[in-house]
Order: sequence, then structure tokens, then C-alpha cells
Amino acid sequence: METATFERWQSLIRKYSGIWIPANRQLFLKTSLLKRIRDLNLKDYDEYYQKLQDKNWASLEWFQLIDALTIHETSFFRHKESFDLVQHVCQQKIIQSANSNSDCNVQIWSVGCSTGEEPYSLAIALEELSLNSLTEKGLRFYYGITGIDISYPALSAARRAIYSDRKLHMMSPEIQASYFNRHDSRHWRVKEHIRNRVLFLQGNLNDIGNSPKRNYDVIFCQNVLIYFRPEDRINILEGLVERLIPGGVLILGLGEIINWKHPELVRIDEKNCLAYQRQL
Repeated sequence: METATFERWQSLIRKYSGIWIPANRQLFLKTSLLKRIRDLNLKDYDEYYQKLQDKNWASLEWFQLIDALTIHETSFFRHKESFDLVQHVCQQKIIQSANSNSDCNVQIWSVGCSTGEEPYSLAIALEELSLNSLTEKGLRFYYGITGIDISYPALSAARRAIYSDRKLHMMSPEIQASYFNRHDSRHWRVKEHIRNRVLFLQGNLNDIGNSPKRNYDVIFCQNVLIYFRPEDRINILEGLVERLIPGGVLILGLGEIINWKHPELVRIDEKNCLAYQRQL
């Protein structure tokens, strides 16, 4: 692949999805494109490029290409410290609601939810919270998780909620038994009451300005910003902050953004997590 060809594809992919393929991943891009070219029985890069200009033809093909360019390798409770922080934040909200004699409602956004392990982990984390302070007063706890991803194939897998033994290695046998049913000899399926707590939507962070400005208590955005240029990451983060309630928490992946500050956020003092709280 010549430099000019690489840069042409690099620009097209960023324009459509926001995903940035750096120069050191040129071989990865070449391999991914050639696979799609072979699958579609096309001649070369140029023919594939021209076909993608046809909106009718490309409407479904883009999802296949983007799926090939993004990594869906994840597992449940991938970064334990971040999930511990979510539990702490939500437990504090439960206590505050009980003290004010009101029901508690927690809404979480899993950004770049991939094949579903992250949002289901968040749901399980909330199921494990103590509700004694609410129930003693006859109050109720509501929560919902919204998972968003650009990949339709990944979202389809997330909705099926069937996972191999290997994906569940980070959780205890007790948690596994409480929230999963055996699907077959090598797979487990998330139980229905957990699946019903998670809503999956297709969306593009490159177009975050047009997404609903719903108020979230927690926005969980890990291993997503790595796909974007530094300046695009800032735009995405500013859009996420707009969708946090006052007091809400934004949790990012360690190392995904460096020396970033926002006037409405305060960094949470947690050395093993990269998290910010929106000021009240």
C-alpha cells in the first residue's frame, strides 16, 4: 500500500467514523481492507473506495469495515478498580436518597460497549449494592444501563448475551451462579433479569453532538478514546461532560487522555482509576 493510498483511506475512515488509523498501523489497515476486498470479490483498493461512495451500497458495508477495524476483545469486570469506584459512587447515592426519604434512580452510560461484557458487569455491580437504607424506609431503587457502540455485529452479540467460559474468568463462582445460566458445555448466558436492565443502541462518538442529552450518574468510557485523534478525544469528552448530572462521575481508561482538564470537573483522588466528578 503506497503512502498516498494509505492517507486516502485514513482520511475516509476518519470522516465516516472518527476512527483514526495512525501510520504505524498501516499494515493492519492493509490487511483489513484486503479481507473485505476478497470477501466482496472486488479488484483492488480503488474499486472498494469508489463503491463506498455509493451511499446505498455502503450503508451496510461500513458496519462490516468498522467492525474489522475495531477490537472487541474484552471480559467481565476488566478493570476491577473502576467497577469498585462505580459501586462506591452508587452506594453513596443510595444513602443520600434514603436520608432525603426519596426513591433512588441511577442511570449509567457504557460508551463503546462492544459485545456487552462491560454494561452487564455494571448491572451486576449495581445488583450487589446494599439497599438496606432504602428498604427500611419503604423506598425503592431503580437503575438502567445504556450501552452504545458503532458496530452492529458487536451489538448483536451483546443482545444475545452468550459468553465463553474464558470471558468469565474475572468473577467469583458465586457471582457467576447468581447472574448466569449455563447455555452449553462451553458457554454461559446472562440471566434475563440482568439483560432487561441493559439497553443497547448503535451510535457514533464522532457524532456525539447529536446524541440525546440525557442526564447520567456515571459515564463509563474505557478503551474507546484510543481510536481517535487527540483533538477528537477532547471534543468527545466535552460531549460526555454535558451528559453528566451535577455530581455525576466520568470514568476513563488509564492513559487514554493526558493532562486533560475541564472547568466543570474535579479529578477523583483514586490512583488506580482515571475518573472525574462534575461539580454541583
